[in-house]
Parts: sequence; C-alpha cells; structure tokens
Amino acid sequence: MKSAIRHLADNAPAWFIVNNVTSAELAGRACVPKTPWTEGGLSLRIFGDPKPRVSEDIPGTALPARCPERHIQWDKSFCLGLRYMDVRSQSDAAQWWEQLRQFLICQGVAERTRIWPPSHALDHGGAGDYHEKALALAAEAGVEEEYASARLNERSWITDRSIRLFDKKGNPINRRALCPRGCMRRARGRAVRTLRIDCPKREILVELAYAEHLRRKALADYWKRVFNEGTRCCRTMRSCPLGQHEDEANAAASTMA
Repeated sequence: MKSAIRHLADNAPAWFIVNNVTSAELAGRACVPKTPWTEGGLSLRIFGDPKPRVSEDIPGTALPARCPERHIQWDKSFCLGLRYMDVRSQSDAAQWWEQLRQFLICQGVAERTRIWPPSHALDHGGAGDYHEKALALAAEAGVEEEYASARLNERSWITDRSIRLFDKKGNPINRRALCPRGCMRRARGRAVRTLRIDCPKREILVELAYAEHLRRKALADYWKRVFNEGTRCCRTMRSCPLGQHEDEANAAASTMA
C-alpha cells in the first residue's frame, strides 16, 4: 500500500519543489505565490504516515521555531487544522496540499502585518473544539455577527454571566426571564418583550453561550500551560498573550529590584 509520503510526493503541486523523498519523509521548497517565499522558497520537511506533519527543514530559519499565535506547535510542526488528516489517496493528498498552501499564505500575512488572519484559524488546544462548535451554533441560529463581536470581547448577552442563561452543566435556566437579545412579539395587539421560554431558538442560543464559556476557560488553561512551559515569545506578532505575560513578569521583577 502506498504511504502518505508517497501520495504527497506523487501529487506535489507546482508551487512545491521536491528535493528528496524517502520512505519516512519528503523534503522540498514551498514557493507559494503572493508570499514572502515565492522566489526563494521555504524549505520544509514533511513526515508521518498516515497523518503527515510538516515543519521547517531547520526550525527557526525563516519562521519562528515555536509560536502559538502563528500556529507553530511545541514540537515545531505546523498546525494545519483542528485534526491531523489521513492521506490515503490522490484526493486526500490534494486536500492536504491545499491546507498547507492556505497555512503558508496566512504565514505570509503574519510575516508582513504581524497579525494572523482572524477568520482563518480556530483557537489553540482544546479551545479549538469549543470554538468550532460555537461557530456552527452561531451559524445555525443566524447570529454570526453577534458571536464574532462577543468573541472579540465586545459587550454581549453571549458572555454576560449576570444574565444567567445556564447552570453549571450548561442546562437552560430562568425560563420566565426576558429574552437577553431583546426580542419582541405581538400579544393582544401590542408588542411585548419575549420571555425566554417563548423563544424558538432558546435551546441553541443557550448552547452557544455555554460553548463560548467553555471556549474561554479552555483557552485560558492553554495559555497557563504555555506560560508554565517557559516558552519564550518570538516577538513577531502584535498582540500575543505570551509576550504580554513576559512583559508583566519583567515589570514586576523591576519593581521588586
């Protein structure tokens, strides 16, 4: 049976120049158009079967060796998505290469602007699962813009814990309270505020708020682990929790000195 590495080598796109192929890995240069590496290429190493992984050939050469905000993981491999993809066919290989192309385009944006394209990533670690779920729930409920604003820490019923939409297990509570979105309905010839119990989207909206609550908790836990690992900030991104953590620690140390 053909290995994942062989499928990738046999179906390499025009922008990837294959330098060497063995049973264990594929080495080459990615010259993705409209990136800083279009001309000279970005030297990469691809390894693993049946779930290929990829990193810089020599990590830290053109990209940071480790940067959560640029989705370069603790083992210096690239995070191409929430789950590693099996490559067992030509179509799988084409999809994998497209994931890598999109990742490198985002890296190019980050290289030039110091910002990762916000619509092209899920959150780090276990928070990614809750982020993916919240996005799907927001789309189903038709509140994508409201959720996007809430995730960016703008005031929102989705994140306002004083509204008390759910209990500790995420179950809906306070059924007789008013709808937090301010929805109105007609009753006896006049417009009145809708009660939560009368909202046809109540279950899904509560599920969304709970998913966002879990996302925030999981993301905070992720960053705590990164801080405790002693990972150093690469300083290539504008707003990085790791860099902010280091700055606060340095400021505290200066105060104590």
